[in-house]
Amino acid sequence: MTAWAPGPFDNEEAADFIDDLAEAPDWRTVITLMEHAAGVSGYLEEAEGELAVAAAAVVASCVGTGSVLPDSHADLKATLGKPPEGSANLARKALARVVGTASELDELWQEGEDHDAWLTQIAGLQSLLGGQS
Repeated sequence: MTAWAPGPFDNEEAADFIDDLAEAPDWRTVITLMEHAAGVSGYLEEAEGELAVAAAAVVASCVGTGSVLPDSHADLKATLGKPPEGSANLARKALARVVGTASELDELWQEGEDHDAWLTQIAGLQSLLGGQS
């Protein structure tokens, strides 16, 4: 992996996802990624976790006044509009799954020196999601 940093779009899977979403904006794409991660009962692979975090970041950016979207894709907030009902709750569940047990992404961050920085990013997303549904 050539791109790897704690931000929600600071890895290649997430960067490709946000680029693709900008080309074809559709909430169904975002929801599907979060549903998949939240529903995995076994081992959550690294890419699945990265995509779930990125999808949750899109929702978090669209539910309130804050945004973590890359500057190059800041217009996605207006393009996508308000997330579908229940999206914020689904995003919170997906993020909880990514930092939970049997998550390759969490395991990889634990191996490095930036696990706390990554968890801070996840907590920031949870905060942006707030009590929104």
